[in-house]
Amino acid sequence: MTIITINSEFKLQKMRLQKSETPFFIQEMLVKQEDSYEGAYVNGQKHGKGLQKWAKGDSYNGDWVNGKRTGKGHYIWANGDQYEGDYLNGQRHGKGQMRWRDGATYQGEWVGDKRTGKGQMKYVDGGLYDGEYLNDERHGKGQYKWANGNQYYGDWVNNKRTGKGQMKWADGSLYDGDWVNDQRHGKGQFKAANGEKYDGQWIMDKKM
Repeated sequence: MTIITINSEFKLQKMRLQKSETPFFIQEMLVKQEDSYEGAYVNGQKHGKGLQKWAKGDSYNGDWVNGKRTGKGHYIWANGDQYEGDYLNGQRHGKGQMRWRDGATYQGEWVGDKRTGKGQMKYVDGGLYDGEYLNDERHGKGQYKWANGNQYYGDWVNNKRTGKGQMKWADGSLYDGDWVNDQRHGKGQFKAANGEKYDGQWIMDKKM
């Protein structure tokens, strides 16, 4: 049997009726797909424990308050992404873990459906960030480790190294100083892997 999605309300279902020397006969019929909920109600609203399934393929199993996801719950998107943790008024809010279908994961704090607060993000390419977030971006203090062995600890603004920070390269080189938009910019000290040192001003990642 083959099922082909037509839209959010209907699916086209194809079934083989018989097998013979002649080509298969195919019957096509439209089957309406509806949202469903199984769980507790109070005053006509979802309230307590319950499982909600949407026609689009998403599902949520967990706590409800006055018709909204509030408390602990597990949400699975139709594409395979998953979130398990705290909810408030239908949004991820509190502490929880997000697992994307590509293998990336985030464990930490959420505010208003966005990564905000302290958290740890593991990327598909092997990178790891452990630190502060604001509105889904690395923002505040944090440490990033690249798969190649490089690592940075310091300030972040809108996903970029900006402020004071220390960068260690896998070859042993070290920079400690000012950053702007992922570039060494301002005053900083650099020690190369061969022992050479520089202490002074930097402009857009270059020594002055």
